[in-house]
Amino acid sequence: MDTVTRDEFFTKPEVAEAVAELRRVIRGVLPSGTFAEREEAVLAITNEAMRTLLEEELQALANGFGDRLLINGKEFKQHQPGGAKYHCLGGPIEVVRYTYRPVDERNGPTVVPLELVAGLAEGATPALAYNVAYGYGQHDMRQHGESLAATWRTPPPRATLERMAKRLAKKAQSQAPKIEKILRQMEEVPEGACGISTGLDRTAVPMAEERPADAPPKRGKKRRKPRERRAPKPIDVAWRMAYVGTVAFVDEYGETLATRRYAIPACDDPSTVVTKMMADVREAMRRKPSLTVGIVQDGAPEMWNVLRSGLSELQRAGVIPDWKEGIDRYHLLERLAKALAIVEPDAEKRKSTLSTWNERLDRDDSAIDRIETDLTQRCIDLEPIDQDALMEHLGYIENNKDRMRYPTLSKAGLPIGSGVTESAAKTVIGRRAKNSGQRWSEPGLRGVLTLRAIHQSARLPRFWTYLSRRYTAVVNEAA
Repeated sequence: MDTVTRDEFFTKPEVAEAVAELRRVIRGVLPSGTFAEREEAVLAITNEAMRTLLEEELQALANGFGDRLLINGKEFKQHQPGGAKYHCLGGPIEVVRYTYRPVDERNGPTVVPLELVAGLAEGATPALAYNVAYGYGQHDMRQHGESLAATWRTPPPRATLERMAKRLAKKAQSQAPKIEKILRQMEEVPEGACGISTGLDRTAVPMAEERPADAPPKRGKKRRKPRERRAPKPIDVAWRMAYVGTVAFVDEYGETLATRRYAIPACDDPSTVVTKMMADVREAMRRKPSLTVGIVQDGAPEMWNVLRSGLSELQRAGVIPDWKEGIDRYHLLERLAKALAIVEPDAEKRKSTLSTWNERLDRDDSAIDRIETDLTQRCIDLEPIDQDALMEHLGYIENNKDRMRYPTLSKAGLPIGSGVTESAAKTVIGRRAKNSGQRWSEPGLRGVLTLRAIHQSARLPRFWTYLSRRYTAVVNEAA
């Protein structure tokens, strides 16, 4: 199906004939009843036909292997027969197959040629494995199992789905750097792109951390019912800041055309995200050197330092001549509103002044300087406690005003807001990892964020094409 479209496939005479024969056979055994009952019967019949057909296919493959095989050029010998259960979208598949061991290697690791030839991944057929990888990036496996059942599929038990999902996510995370490198070489710069806006942000995620033996427990909700099972090792749920980075291709008006997203847990170095982001920028600049590159994000110094470091390396390598920088406009307006609340008691005047400042910031690069002067002059007549509060906002402006020249950013075709990065924190991390009752281990969060970010970057189908090959091998009969 990779080489033909769905429509082309079904217009083939032999396929059209098979579909017609299938319709005839199913119609002959459908029970009488309502349309809904007959539809349910059609789904059940085709599901079972799919499951048993795939079971026969796998058994035929398993029966076709000889005593000795070459697997990726290395010789293996037949070891032990045994039954195995795999899972497809239609339900469980039971197959009797042999394991094999390397020749001349005592107690060497066993492999299952059937799995390598069929591309079975973590106990699932390729279609189910992709379905689980996709679903794990969207929601928990309890919900995914229910979704499969609601579409008249036969999902594995929830524990099996969880095991598949976690192992697939771990595999995706380990292979992501290699596969993403391949994908970058295939991806074109979007038509109409004039710039690249990068940004880095972080958001808190609940992490399950094993409590040291000598540490007191964190205060939690009082238990109302007695525990009925053996207590697990004590843990504390601590909120840690996970990182998200974005590389957005924008048009001449700063509108986003395409975005690449990356995310990691708090335990990982944010420079690993920036390394991937810079690889995107490098490849894009190779294809279109005229692109303007910029950073647009909030004012957290640590985020700026790590992203500047990545762009500095590209500049030293001659990939980019320079880059633009901008503080997210929304964060600035929040600051200005708080500053006005200190110096201006009249709500209507505050609203009017903020609106005027906002218009000036759109038109004039020096508007922020005049705003700073205005606030500084008003500071003189304030009480000491209010002066201290206002000085904090003035310090923010002083430290960041060179990044508040919004007309220059707009002329360069870059956005004046970090909405892409802010939304990535919500869509990549928040909607998947911060639901009620969730708590994460570091490896678990790392894997699920990898799949989530790949999907949110519109890369998952192509990523899966290469990841699925990690579950296959070249298997031939030994001479």
